[in-house]
Amino acid sequence: MATQDMNAALFDAVERELARTQYPEGFPALPELPTARYCDPEFFALEMRHVYRKTWLYAGHESELPALGSFRLFEELGQSIILSRGTDNIIRAFKNTCRHRGAALVTEQSGTAKRFICPYHAWGYSTDGKLQSVPEAHNFACLDKAEKPLLQVRCESWRGFIFINLDDDAEPLADFLGPLADQALDFPLERMSVKDTIRVEVACNWKTAYDNFLEIYHVATVHRETIAPFLNSKTFVVTPLPNGHARFTTRKKIEALYGTGEIEGLDERYKSLTVGLPRFPNGFVALDPSGFNWMTFWPVGHDKVAIVSTIFGETRDDPEEEKAYWTQFSEYQKVILAEDLGLFPTVQRSMDQGDLTAIVLSCQEQYLQWYNEHIDRLIGPENIPAHLRVEQVMAARFET
Repeated sequence: MATQDMNAALFDAVERELARTQYPEGFPALPELPTARYCDPEFFALEMRHVYRKTWLYAGHESELPALGSFRLFEELGQSIILSRGTDNIIRAFKNTCRHRGAALVTEQSGTAKRFICPYHAWGYSTDGKLQSVPEAHNFACLDKAEKPLLQVRCESWRGFIFINLDDDAEPLADFLGPLADQALDFPLERMSVKDTIRVEVACNWKTAYDNFLEIYHVATVHRETIAPFLNSKTFVVTPLPNGHARFTTRKKIEALYGTGEIEGLDERYKSLTVGLPRFPNGFVALDPSGFNWMTFWPVGHDKVAIVSTIFGETRDDPEEEKAYWTQFSEYQKVILAEDLGLFPTVQRSMDQGDLTAIVLSCQEQYLQWYNEHIDRLIGPENIPAHLRVEQVMAARFET
């Protein structure tokens, strides 16, 4: 769709939503969502096996691997994976496991290395994963170094954002992200770099925390002094997209929440609208000229989540202005996040105790239904106990 046509459609949609006073005509009534999905360890195991181990997951950004030989660790979901920019300038992902006795090759979170040397028996690997050196190799009867490279993990990039997939047979990243990527074609993501990272662990299921960022219903109450003055929540429009993704569109009340953030050549709609992009299975970003918060929700267990907020933006010419701006931006993000965090354990307790057995969803909370339906499609309804399944009411209406 041409930019002009997209803009017209988006502005028309938010105006129609603002004028709406009844339940949307033709939109399905959303069934109650079973809260046992947020508590049951066996359902959590199904999510890990069929969703997280088979879906493209955000692992880092190319700006975090600035030089040849740069590396950093991805250590979510119980994994330890090395993201490495090789001396050939290709970014790869490897299991952080020596092929001799399994010791971790890398123990620092990030750095630069010409080779990866195992701290146990000093086996040495190149930045592209080849086994190059073995001390006292003559003591191994049939060792062929070519047969013992580091175990490689599927790794592909989209406009600077690095994704991994633990399934060697997964579809290409471009196919998975395509419906979402189309929504940001004219936003200059390649010019963005990481400015800060905030990580917080909370005692709740990953979906309990994630759901909070997938609707605007709570903003007027929880964020009445931080976000509510910025967004007109009555213009919130949800557009379900294939592969479990979606687009949120909301009219702004003021142009910038965080201060000036002009991006050269950016389409005018980003000054008037906030474009939010929920990314299946566990991500969300709201693109904004002033900078944006790339959020990811990592399961630590069935009852704990790590919320990781990675702040992105363009680099300013003046180093002092750069530092001051992004420090302020980051601190404001912490204020907003703190307003939410205290709620999640209380919600989880209500579900764990059986005081809340089902979640009642409004049409503005429809993405909660949409991504849970997609979870079930990936697991396979036949593999899910009947009391935990989600009725596929939105899949029946929207193309998937």
